[in-house]
Amino acid sequence: MSQKKTALGKLIGTLHLWLGLASGIVIIVIGLTGATYVFTDEIKPLVYQDRLFIQPENKPKLPLSQLQAAAQKAVGEKRPVTRVEISSQPDRTYIFRALKVDKEGFSHWDYYKYYMRSYVNPYTGEVVKLEDSRNEFFTLVLGLHMRMLFGEKIGHTVVSYSVLAFVLILISGLVLWWPTKWNKSGTDKSFKIKWNAKLKRVNYDLHNVLGFYACALLFMSAVTGLVWAFDWFEKGVKTVADGGKLADVPAVFSDTTQSRDVKAVDRVFATLRADQPNAYGYLINFPVAGKLPINATTYLTGSNRYDRIQGQYDQFSGTKLRSRSFVELTNGEKAYAMNFDLHVGAWAGLPSKILTFFAGLICASLPITGFVIWWGRRKKGGKGKQGEKSGNGVALPRKTSVSVKAKPVYASISSRLSEEEK
Repeated sequence: MSQKKTALGKLIGTLHLWLGLASGIVIIVIGLTGATYVFTDEIKPLVYQDRLFIQPENKPKLPLSQLQAAAQKAVGEKRPVTRVEISSQPDRTYIFRALKVDKEGFSHWDYYKYYMRSYVNPYTGEVVKLEDSRNEFFTLVLGLHMRMLFGEKIGHTVVSYSVLAFVLILISGLVLWWPTKWNKSGTDKSFKIKWNAKLKRVNYDLHNVLGFYACALLFMSAVTGLVWAFDWFEKGVKTVADGGKLADVPAVFSDTTQSRDVKAVDRVFATLRADQPNAYGYLINFPVAGKLPINATTYLTGSNRYDRIQGQYDQFSGTKLRSRSFVELTNGEKAYAMNFDLHVGAWAGLPSKILTFFAGLICASLPITGFVIWWGRRKKGGKGKQGEKSGNGVALPRKTSVSVKAKPVYASISSRLSEEEK
């Protein structure tokens, strides 16, 4: 090996090691919570039947404005309802949300000033369940995944830079994984787990081989996570997708010269259903004040989030201001719209979700198996410095007749197998 390659190998190995040690605990948490969150849409209907399902009735559903008023009364007038999730299924409740965050808050519970969900029966207006979502299981999972249950300043920053480090770990890990020789012996070490080997070798294979197989999915999840983590990264992705120049999409606003009409939300919902009567569901965001429009999303299928129609409506009159389907978005907007599905593995339905689930588990295992590799070699290196000892612990004279050539420093942190681990 040339001196240049030796120096490069040492640099890559050192980068892989110390980034892994620095971000390991966070990556474990992100991997486990990410694997859990993949199947949120499938698990919630099973565990939350008491709040998600009602007995359908043979009569029209109440106006959305009336249901919104019932939800508002339940959460309290000081907590404005700003969103509703509506399923097209006749046996599902409408889910209204009141949310306020404090980005200066230290912990998860300081970050959320309040976070309430009101599950309303659309036939009767009855509030089936009033939920303090700050303590809801999947909210806690998401809080761990995004902020380690800290606030925005600490938690978001730690997670963001840990994910950035993980991207570099994946790239350096792939370089270290690359077989020296592409023969049967070389590829077997890189593609197969030797289950009947010593524990050290099995642990090494779990790190090296499983890391390779999950690398593509983990890289996609990590990069899409960076889109939400850093504004500059989001802008960069959109700019690249738009061909090097970020497309300018003008904003639309409500007409503030009009007086507020509580029936405006009914007109918006009626328009959504008339435009797409067979939609999977709808998401409507209500502006609290100002000239912002009502943002409404029509989900055309339940298998992904990107296949949707996004519309803006005047908050005072309910008049449609703009409506665009996925194919009508700019390339940058399309890239951002697909980000969630790529991140959680919904891009190919259930099969890709299953793959992403296992990739998340592997992600959580990599810092552990990597630490075991490093710790074992660290202990081995420490013993080597103490000189040879006899079986009873008495130091033996050094042998000077044979000189042993020292191995390059990076060999102890490279992903290559040592003789002891074979």
